[in-house]
Amino acid sequence: MYKPNLRTTLLGGVVFAASITANAAQAQQTAAGTSVNNQATVTYEVGGASASVSSNVASFVVDKKVNLTVAEVGGAPTQTSINASDQVTTFTVTNLTNAVQDFRLQADQQLVSIPLLGTDNFDMNNLRAFVDSNGNGTYEAGVDTATFIDELAPEGVVTVFIVGDTPNQPGADTAIVSLNAIVATGGNRGTLGADVTASSTLVADSPTTVETVFADDTGLLDSLRNGQQRAFDSFRISTAVMSLVKSATTISDPVNLLVNPHPIPGAVIEYCMRVNNAGPGAASNIALADAVPANSTFVPGSIAVGTSGLLGACILLGTSEDDNNTGADETDLYGGSFDGTTVRAMLPTVAAGTSMSVAFRVTVN
Repeated sequence: MYKPNLRTTLLGGVVFAASITANAAQAQQTAAGTSVNNQATVTYEVGGASASVSSNVASFVVDKKVNLTVAEVGGAPTQTSINASDQVTTFTVTNLTNAVQDFRLQADQQLVSIPLLGTDNFDMNNLRAFVDSNGNGTYEAGVDTATFIDELAPEGVVTVFIVGDTPNQPGADTAIVSLNAIVATGGNRGTLGADVTASSTLVADSPTTVETVFADDTGLLDSLRNGQQRAFDSFRISTAVMSLVKSATTISDPVNLLVNPHPIPGAVIEYCMRVNNAGPGAASNIALADAVPANSTFVPGSIAVGTSGLLGACILLGTSEDDNNTGADETDLYGGSFDGTTVRAMLPTVAAGTSMSVAFRVTVN
């Protein structure tokens, strides 16, 4: 009686249990180029005698599954200031390919708006990408000089820094930057390999050839299965660019009174000091000091502080301040005083793109 009894034997291969999880399978990827051999055996009986026969060995080599991730470290904008040099934001690149790979790095700038990062409105200068050479997670100029990732093993993670200089561009506050990593050919230490190309999907698989399959996900400004990945961060300027403009206007004189007055002895002169904030951050706790000039006398009770006016007016909305720094008038939004030589004023805040003014008067001696 013929009783077939089939069993399968793997020769030189790897057994994968059906219950293995996706994450574990990813962490135990079989290296590209590994040969997987399989042979089947059948046993049977003929007239009560046992016998067996083996199949040929079916073989294939594992193809290369190209994948990677690029991630920004920190999850928040990188704070910077105007004219600051060598400002650093940090990323990681992980090799999820089942082979050792190089990675070409591109540091670029993007005119986009991203929640939590802001809306791009200026460009950093001298933008560069460097690999963390000693793995300490801190950019060190002169130490971290490599501009590509060299021979990164499967599941290997490398830190990459984007470094740039912040321009002097008042009013702008956010520069969106991105790190784009492109999978390149490994195998030649110290030299960046050529960009990896995927095997044609129009050609049937060759069991004896290591072919290349792109498996990377899509993302913002990144196509599906293109052998590259991109992540974003922003440089955020939080400082304020302040300027102070002072003018002197003749209000009246003892001869012409208010009609085309001239700055002659006895004339009243109004000094106006306009505090401008070009942004992008707000300025606070602003203290202004102006010494009364020689050949003039301070006019008591002439200090005024408030929002800047238009068409020659120093102040649009504000408050009059007495000459001391105590009393009920000091509880309003602004403060002003005269100590016998110097006029002083306090402004709690000047928002970006706005201006505040301080005025006082003197008479010409």
